[in-house]
Amino acid sequence: KLTHRDMGPRVRYLGDDVPSEVMIWQDPLAAATTKPVNARQIKQLKRSIAATNLSVADLVGTAWASAASFRGSDMRGGANGARVSLVPQKDWTGNQPEKLARVLDALKGVQSDFNDNSRRGQVSLADIIVLGGAVGVERAAKEAGNEVSVPFVPGRVDALQEQTDAVSFAVLEPTADAFRNYFNVSQAYRSPAEMMVDKADQLQLSVPEMTVLLGGMRSLGISSNGYGVYTDDVNTLTNDHFSTLLDMSVEWKPNGTGNSYEGFDRVSGERIRTASRADLVFGSNSQLRALAEVYASHDAKDKFTNDFISSWNKVMNADRFDT
Repeated sequence: KLTHRDMGPRVRYLGDDVPSEVMIWQDPLAAATTKPVNARQIKQLKRSIAATNLSVADLVGTAWASAASFRGSDMRGGANGARVSLVPQKDWTGNQPEKLARVLDALKGVQSDFNDNSRRGQVSLADIIVLGGAVGVERAAKEAGNEVSVPFVPGRVDALQEQTDAVSFAVLEPTADAFRNYFNVSQAYRSPAEMMVDKADQLQLSVPEMTVLLGGMRSLGISSNGYGVYTDDVNTLTNDHFSTLLDMSVEWKPNGTGNSYEGFDRVSGERIRTASRADLVFGSNSQLRALAEVYASHDAKDKFTNDFISSWNKVMNADRFDT
């Protein structure tokens, strides 16, 4: 028999035998009551989001926290429903609750202003969160000299707290997320590098997609412990992470915590940077190093940006079973 594990959220159920009774463990979402926002309204919303005092890291990090809860193993989680604003997700340690609350308050303000003044359609917080991530990526790419447009498909809805089984969703809490350099030593069941691969697999990412996403996130300052950020401008989307990581003039030494390393200049002995084990595996593993060298190349900047956006969009829409 097919189970919830096989079929995922209720929206994926097909056929005449679907029970009419809606159970909370089916991760129900209400049907949209208005048409999705159109292209003109999306531009308006982008301007409103950009007018907030939210940084690129704020926007990108919150969109990631929302969408990267998706699990390809059972099709649960993801941005649709905006459950990142509800218990238990809003309180997950990896989501940095205080920072998340501040960003969500600002995005809810954008949503409220739009919905109060819109004559056609309403926008969900779920859409605002993902669109905010797109605004952040576009802003960072523009700072690097690339005028790009991040694809955005509206139509997400917001879940209610009473539609969200906190106990059931608690099992989705990440014990590690290398893309944010988050690793819970007491709860993680494998090494940081293995947990990174596991997370990428749950997000249904290929190895190149995993690589470019991690490098791009670091360039935007997305690192819960501050390790692996090798740029002077975290508002610019660049391949600096890989070009710096592969610098052979640096000798890496563990600092005794088990998941962090310090880099020392081989000549002067000066401590110049830090990294996690998830960062350094892109220099030590032959296959990952080959990918890192491609993205670190001086002539790969456009490829890096385009591949990052493609991979980013894949994560943002992983749970869109309605499109």
